[in-house]
Amino acid sequence: MRISGKPGVSGNAPAGPARPAPAPAAPQPAAPVAPVQDAVSVSNTAQLIAVAQAEVAKVPDVRTERVEALRAALDGDAYHPDGKAVAEGIVREHQPLPNRP
Repeated sequence: MRISGKPGVSGNAPAGPARPAPAPAAPQPAAPVAPVQDAVSVSNTAQLIAVAQAEVAKVPDVRTERVEALRAALDGDAYHPDGKAVAEGIVREHQPLPNRP
């Protein structure tokens, strides 16, 4: 097989003096980049909800003073709830909310 290229070049002879590799380019100073600033816009409704949630978080889950008062009334046989009012409250608690237009 014969490979032909430029005339006068043949065999393993060097093609000529080696050329030095080009010097690496000096790094260019980076242009100053303005910092990216994120922005958040919260509606008045969302702000009110956040305030309400913070206030609710301050209220204890169990009103200890109320529990102690009921416990004392039960222990002293002084607690006699109205059965009809209790039943109405249970029914009202388990009814679905009315559809609003």
